[in-house]
Amino acid sequence: MKINKTVLKKVASSFATGVTIITAKDNDDGLVGMTASSFVSVSLDPPLVSFFVDNNAKLLDNIKTGDTIGISILSSDQQNISNHFAGYPDPEKAVEFDQSEGFPVVKSALAWYIIKVTQLTPTGDHQMVLCAVEKLGRSEDLSPLLYYSGKYL
Repeated sequence: MKINKTVLKKVASSFATGVTIITAKDNDDGLVGMTASSFVSVSLDPPLVSFFVDNNAKLLDNIKTGDTIGISILSSDQQNISNHFAGYPDPEKAVEFDQSEGFPVVKSALAWYIIKVTQLTPTGDHQMVLCAVEKLGRSEDLSPLLYYSGKYL
């Protein structure tokens, strides 16, 4: 049976997710990033997480096995940051980063990980990026930004 892509996307969007920003260093030691809702915790022992990147995403050109990258889980008041990394920046609101743990993560995010890429696996029109957790943190007093059916909640 052939699956209609529009229907597939509509059904998949019925699963509410958190919103993350994946950040990596580019070749000039600058920062590149993307909004992702395809983040998942994979294993507690060893601590592993994963996310998926479209084969055409600019971020994919800047990550390889062994690289350190950051994942920021956005708080409910950070919709503008999600939009920024989804290609809709607000020129009046700059994105701020915290580098206190040695790698840039979104300032005032609900939670964050600093991770090392262990494996990239072709997965249809995406790459699955498996990563080992090196550092992490969470703010207990914030709420998550959620995405459901094409809208922020």
